[in-house]
Amino acid sequence: MTLQEAIAKLVRYCGQYQSHGFMMDERNTDVTFHVELPEEKKIRDSIGSLRVILLTGEAGDGKTRMMRNLEPLFREYGFSRIYTDFSALGEEEKEALMEKLRGVLDGEEQEKLVISANVGIFTQAVIRYDMALMGELTRAREDVHICNFENRNLAEDKAAFGRIVKSFLTEGKEEKGALTCTETHCPCYGECAFQTNMKKLLSEAGTEAVRALCNAIYLTGGHLTFRELLSLLSYMITFGQDCEERRAYVERGGSKEQVLYYQVFEKSRDDLLHKVAVMDPALNGGEYPPRRVKTKEDYIRYRRWLFFEEGQDHFSMLHVDYLVEFYQVLEYMNRPPFHYDTIKDRNTTLQCLKRGINKMSSQGKSDGGLVVTDTPMILGNQIRLEFMVMQDLSMIWHRYDIQPGKKNERSSRLWNKFYLSYVSKKDRKLISLLMDYRQFRYLMLCNDDYFLNRNELTMEEYAVNTFYRKILQERGEAYESVIVRFEDKTREQCDFSLLVHESDDIFSDEKSRSIRIRRED
Repeated sequence: MTLQEAIAKLVRYCGQYQSHGFMMDERNTDVTFHVELPEEKKIRDSIGSLRVILLTGEAGDGKTRMMRNLEPLFREYGFSRIYTDFSALGEEEKEALMEKLRGVLDGEEQEKLVISANVGIFTQAVIRYDMALMGELTRAREDVHICNFENRNLAEDKAAFGRIVKSFLTEGKEEKGALTCTETHCPCYGECAFQTNMKKLLSEAGTEAVRALCNAIYLTGGHLTFRELLSLLSYMITFGQDCEERRAYVERGGSKEQVLYYQVFEKSRDDLLHKVAVMDPALNGGEYPPRRVKTKEDYIRYRRWLFFEEGQDHFSMLHVDYLVEFYQVLEYMNRPPFHYDTIKDRNTTLQCLKRGINKMSSQGKSDGGLVVTDTPMILGNQIRLEFMVMQDLSMIWHRYDIQPGKKNERSSRLWNKFYLSYVSKKDRKLISLLMDYRQFRYLMLCNDDYFLNRNELTMEEYAVNTFYRKILQERGEAYESVIVRFEDKTREQCDFSLLVHESDDIFSDEKSRSIRIRRED
């Protein structure tokens, strides 16, 4: 495959290509490249025990492509009903399918089903026709496989991501002379941007840089579909032009200046490219070689170029607040035991989050507790006892998907969120506060004394004060922590606090108790 043939094929996947709309159907049936993703491998490995396979996600996530790849396997293992587009079914057909699905799950029907659906539309149908069905589908049955593509991070698996890039760009053809320009009469011959861009993205450093961009989009709460990934790769090589268009542009007197891969950070109105542009490394300060960088434009080009070179700490270079710290905490949450006592744990970033919560919930005061004064008469007026109702709560940081009372193992995926949870001593109930990137960033800014308008974060799971009110509703105990204050202190006296901390590990059933005495002056 020559370079011209590769560019002609790639540009069809690029959203900025002028004939993009007319090429949609052709590219959606393109079967010239294939890479087995982890989701597909998991189905292949467990197909013998499955009776229901449910694939959910949005348009472009790759459900149709994967079902096309797996269709011969489905037929071989007796999946007689394959619903490739649940959304296209009429209401009567959806209701009939819900009944059939219920029958399969209850063992009353022997059919095997494969369903591909938009998760919202499928959920609506379940609520309308059989609300209890969702609980049955999600209770970790060995004969049911659910893959939600909206939670997928294509960039998480380094090897799989590398296979996608290599297979898409080269179709697996690595013969000598492949992807080289044979058009010696082209005015761009010898200084072809397409060739430079292709070489960079196929290099290990280039692929890793693109993977870091896709990873950052996922970690900060965005979603990159399989189709969008292919479009991004195509854009970084072609920038919306094929060889013929680029050659005609130069022959008309247009500039021969190369449009190179790192210019993907240029501002764009395109939704996908905007996700990348806002992370532009040139928006951060950093070192640069004075001999090479003389102007602001030189600095911008240098910082963007440097991001794609080897040995870079990609997350630290991107213009994303606290991305490095957020990623480190997510990795921390995926280490045994996957949950950490908020008082005992000394992780530096989690301590910052605690301070951020206290500052945010108590208008900058050092402690967010509620104080009750209750001093026995026998102590007179020289001593005052203050009880902290909200002090020393039994709370944990924990990975997003773990459950009390279940054996939890290292997750095969890295979630882009985790929880802060209060543990009820009565029934081990968890009251949880979601910690995704937006929440994490806000609390870290609070810790660093940046008090911002938080009106846009109105979801209930983000409300810290509501979180505390829910905890108070569960707690009948008030006198768990006491501060002893002296009205007329001598040199030998100081105010101090006394509390008994009980830690009940809901995952291992181990219990511990400690007494903490702290000087309060």
